This record gives sequence, C-alpha cells and structure tokens, in this order.
Amino acid sequence: MIRTFRPQRLPIGPMGCFAALVAVLILLTSCSSDTDPDEAPELQHIALVAPVHAEEQGDAIRLGAEAAAKEYGLALDYVSLEPSDDEAEQLQAALKMLEKGASAILIDPASEAVLQEIGKQAAAAGTPVIALNDERMTTGILSAIAINNEAAGRKAGEQLADLLESRGTVAILRSDREDPDLIAREKGAKQAWSDIGGIEIAGGAACGKREDACWQAAKQLLDQGAIDGILALDIQASLGAAKEVARRKVQGEIKIVTFGSDLEQLQLLQDGVLHKLVVQNGFSTGYLGVEQAVKVMGGSRYDKPIVLETKVIDADNMFWMDNQKVLFPFVK
Repeated sequence: MIRTFRPQRLPIGPMGCFAALVAVLILLTSCSSDTDPDEAPELQHIALVAPVHAEEQGDAIRLGAEAAAKEYGLALDYVSLEPSDDEAEQLQAALKMLEKGASAILIDPASEAVLQEIGKQAAAAGTPVIALNDERMTTGILSAIAINNEAAGRKAGEQLADLLESRGTVAILRSDREDPDLIAREKGAKQAWSDIGGIEIAGGAACGKREDACWQAAKQLLDQGAIDGILALDIQASLGAAKEVARRKVQGEIKIVTFGSDLEQLQLLQDGVLHKLVVQNGFSTGYLGVEQAVKVMGGSRYDKPIVLETKVIDADNMFWMDNQKVLFPFVK
C-alpha cells in the first residue's frame, strides 16, 4: 500500500517559532512544496490514433507527435492497432478516445468514412480533430496536415520517365481500395507522362494490403507483355512488384518507382530492385499535428490544410544527412 506522509504541524512557541523558520528555509532551499502531489493540475491529453498498417511511417509520426507534446507540456495517448486491424477497428479506437475525454484527436484515417464519422461525433462533443496525411477538412476536422498527392504522383511519373529516358512502356500497380490519395497520385503521374510524351501506359493491376496479393497482381501484370517500368502507388504494391521482378531475375531492367520509406523498401532500393522512392516526412507530420491541435484548442481556425513537401530518394542520396533525418527520425 502506498501511503502519503504529510509534515506534522510544529508547535508555536519560542522554540517552535525558530523551528518553523528553519523548516521554511529548508523548504525554500530544496524548492519543494507541501502541496499534495495528488492536487497538481493534470496535463491535457491529446490522442494519436495509429494509421492502419502503420509500419515505419506510423512510427515516425508517433515520434514527431511525442516530441511536440513534450515541448508543449501535453500528455500524448498513442493508440496502436493490430496488424490485422482495418478501418472499423481504427474508428472504434478513435471513438473510445473521444469517450475518454481527449482534448484533441489526431488521426491518419483509413478511409473517408472514418474521417466523416469521427469528425461528426467529435464536433458534437466539442473536441477538435486533426487529420494527418489527409487534406479533406469535413465537419469536425479543424486542421489537416498532408502532402499534395497529385503533385507527388507527378513527381513519381517524372522520375520513372527519366529512368526510361522518356521512352518506354509503363504499368501502374494500384490498390483495390477507393483511396482518394492514391487516385490523386495516379492522376498526377498520368498527367506527367502525357506532358512528356514517349511514354505508353500498358494498363495496370490492383491488389489489397497483403504483399502476396500484390505479388500475384504484379505477376499477372508482367505476364501481359513487355513492361519497361512500374509505378507502384503504395508500399504493399511496391513490395509485391519487387518480389516478382526479383523472381524473374530482371531487377534493374524493369524500373520501379513508388512511395514510402519502409525499411524493406530501403533495402530493396540499396539492392537495385526499387529505383526511386517519393518520401514524406512522417516526423514533421506528427509534430505539426500536435502543434496544430494546440493552436486550435487556443481558438485558431483553419480552412486549408498544411501541405508538406516530398523528397525523391534513391540509392545514391539515401545516406545524405538531410535524407537520413527523414528516413530515420528515430536515430539520434
């Protein structure tokens, strides 16, 4: 049993006055207080709900949020998800934090439905929601931190065209989810190829969140005919494409450009199986998310998302100091 010991009241008298004075001096010198620690003001709690299939990007977001929470004197409640969890579990986790009385909620939503539902219920409760990696500011979403996915897609398309010297046949390995961010990436890449000329789009294939499903999709894609380059729109698509290219022993011949900074992607980049990664700064996303939560709780209002820049990483520049900070924010 933990007991709280309280100082005894000193008797008031000639010696008592002296003893009281000594006690006061000791307290002042040691910078302590006779205030009950249980009565200290409680820190405001901000909840960060993990992304679905968080991977290394999710870790970087958490680290950034933790750094900002420490700087602003807040308590950060990080809600992790299981690898098998999907949008239903993410929404349930967010609603639970709302029920617990979080002062603000940060979430990288798995879908538009998740964002709309948590936004609606948080608005009714008067709790601000900050969207991460999503620029949609629907009801209850008082700030958003995101990249311009169409611009990122254009950047990826340009990089693939450059690898092919602006001539060749490319295919797109996309998700089977109706994700507006991935749709924007594809749109940007196609626009870049249209502007460049000399790039023919052979078609594409779709897969889910499992690497094996993306591997099968990549196999079917390459079975259809000669492909010079692949644009993979997310991490799992890139890993599936890499696995099939390595199996066929054509790594280096088929150029692969993708998005993300997963450790397995970085290894494949070093091995020459993947060629370019379009990377966002997850640490900055988490840090700015908490910073925006603080501002919103203080009365600030925003009608546009904060847009972060992306970087192109390849085997030559991945060890540059500035890029190391983006790829490995957890290494001091």
